[in-house]
Amino acid sequence: MEKLSLVKVTRKGQVTIPRAIRDRLGIREGDYLIATAIKDLVVFRRISLPSWEDLFAYGERFAGERGITPGDVLKAIKSVRRVG
Repeated sequence: MEKLSLVKVTRKGQVTIPRAIRDRLGIREGDYLIATAIKDLVVFRRISLPSWEDLFAYGERFAGERGITPGDVLKAIKSVRRVG
């Protein structure tokens, strides 16, 4: 059986993930975790967020596959912006 660690919840709802667990899972400062509740368990999962370059490349591929032009995007933006 794996060793259990006791953690305390702060007034702000924060907890510290024990070092042994962080090391084992490769969790580093600045990483993002998703938290969810499953019955009476709190489950965290580390996620990787895409870079801006990856997001823009995806957007260009998405638009290209659907025939969306930069002009179409600008027109859509102008239609939803509030005027002054």
